Amino acid sequence: MKTPSLKSKINLRESISNFRSLLLATQNTMGIDVGHSYIKIAQFQRTRKGFLLTDYRVRAIPFKVRDSLRERNNFIREFINEYISQTRIKTSLGRIIVEGSGVFTFSFLLPALSEKDLKGAVEIELKKKLPFQVDFKNIYLDYFVTDRLEDEKGIQLFVTCIAVDKSLIERNLDFLKSFNLRPVVMNTTADALGNLIRIMQIKGYVGVLEIGARKSFLNFYRDGSLQFSREIPIGGDQFTQGILKVLKTLFPQASFDDAEMFKKQCGIPLAEEVGSEFYTDLGVVKGEKIIAGLRPVLERFITEISRTITFYFRTYRIDNLEGFYLSGGGSRIKNLDRFLSANLKNLSVGSIERLNPLKAIKGWLDVGILRQELVMEEAAPHLSSIFGLCIDKGGQINLVPPKEKVEQKALFLLFLVKLTFPILLVFTLVYYGFNYTRRLVYNTILDRTHRQITQMEPKVKKIEEYFELKKRLKEREDLLAKAIGRQPLWWGILKELSNITPEEVTLNKLEIEAKTPKEMRLEGEVISEYTNLDLVISQFTLNLNDSPYFSNVRLVSSERVMFSAIPKARFEIVCELVY
Repeated sequence: MKTPSLKSKINLRESISNFRSLLLATQNTMGIDVGHSYIKIAQFQRTRKGFLLTDYRVRAIPFKVRDSLRERNNFIREFINEYISQTRIKTSLGRIIVEGSGVFTFSFLLPALSEKDLKGAVEIELKKKLPFQVDFKNIYLDYFVTDRLEDEKGIQLFVTCIAVDKSLIERNLDFLKSFNLRPVVMNTTADALGNLIRIMQIKGYVGVLEIGARKSFLNFYRDGSLQFSREIPIGGDQFTQGILKVLKTLFPQASFDDAEMFKKQCGIPLAEEVGSEFYTDLGVVKGEKIIAGLRPVLERFITEISRTITFYFRTYRIDNLEGFYLSGGGSRIKNLDRFLSANLKNLSVGSIERLNPLKAIKGWLDVGILRQELVMEEAAPHLSSIFGLCIDKGGQINLVPPKEKVEQKALFLLFLVKLTFPILLVFTLVYYGFNYTRRLVYNTILDRTHRQITQMEPKVKKIEEYFELKKRLKEREDLLAKAIGRQPLWWGILKELSNITPEEVTLNKLEIEAKTPKEMRLEGEVISEYTNLDLVISQFTLNLNDSPYFSNVRLVSSERVMFSAIPKARFEIVCELVY
């Protein structure tokens, strides 16, 4: 189920899905589409540049076994088994088109509701539309929103719902599993064609007429999203029967296969071909007789298509279709596209052409293509739905039951275990071997280092003794310095005194007093015959003051010696030591 969202949200489920797609990208996917008249099989491989068709088969079901259920089923199984044995497929992933009387496609116009309420509204509407003989409990459904409508009633949603009988799903599941294929996608033709249109990047509103053997489906899409689908009870066999009646009147030996051949080679006579003659293996056939035999079928066919297109225009409030495409085996009728263009020109349906599914793939690798009953261009109309089924997700819905999906997730986890366990085992062994090798190398290095350390023990012991002695000596020096305290620079002081003491001064006594800071007391004599004694003492005091080793110089006393024959004086100076 999908609803429009304004914001894209990255959740764990999407991440796991993307990771799963990445792991399965290199595996082939086998798709099967069993119609009333043809069996279609295709194998695809996803590459970085797109989807590669690795092989395909299209086989017509013989006319004589089509109406016999047992013979028809036996023929189908023999053909698929033959294909699998011949191609030796390596894939276990299977996809299948679900079709039959148990498939229902409805379109609803519902008010804008929450996701939970919208599901309930869809179920209510579906119960109203389903045939009374169908039990709703035995129905598996999925739906998605295709468009929004805003009017005076508010916002309304166009919802497409696809419902399938559970017994039909079970039969298709058993059918795939009987060939050892794991069901990954189950879808209807209508939604698969929408996926093909999206891959082909066909934008806007378009119509696709899927013409089968016994009935046709007219589907309408908006950017590849299925909006409306209607069954038309006319198929390719009705055209063949109309031609066969004409041929029987002319050639009693004519068969169904002769009429089928005429339908594909000569087709529907156009207005300019009515008077022409068509040459066949049976003989000459006039165009006017063929058109007369086909007229009831053609008129009913055009009427049903016109009514359906008009209803779609009115319901979805659009004016025209950007394109109208023909698909299915019935679209191979010659001149059908030109006939429809001429008879639908009063409706705005754009150009009418055959849908070419080959535009959606990168290429194909079928070396035996010339040995098949149909070449690729002839087989393309039959392969449209199976191409849409096998490419990418296969459509907006997936009818694989939840129980089967859970089993598939378990198988996917088992696949992951099988994939990752050998890798982890190898990685663990490599890691263990690497660490074991490193351990051996480190043990060798440790042994060598241990021997070297043993040889160096005597030297190390001497070095330790040296550091121990050095430590003790440092401790004693620190202790001695702490006990003595801070001391002046004695040799500097003595040298300074010798430099600044005048020649007339003789120092007799130098005494250091234990104060803080330390003081030095100087006692001496001045002898000068020609110079004033007080001037010499003052000069000595100034020299002490100017010295960086002394400060706060004070003259304590000075006394002249009276009875000396030469002028002489004694003095005493006190100063503080700078250190």
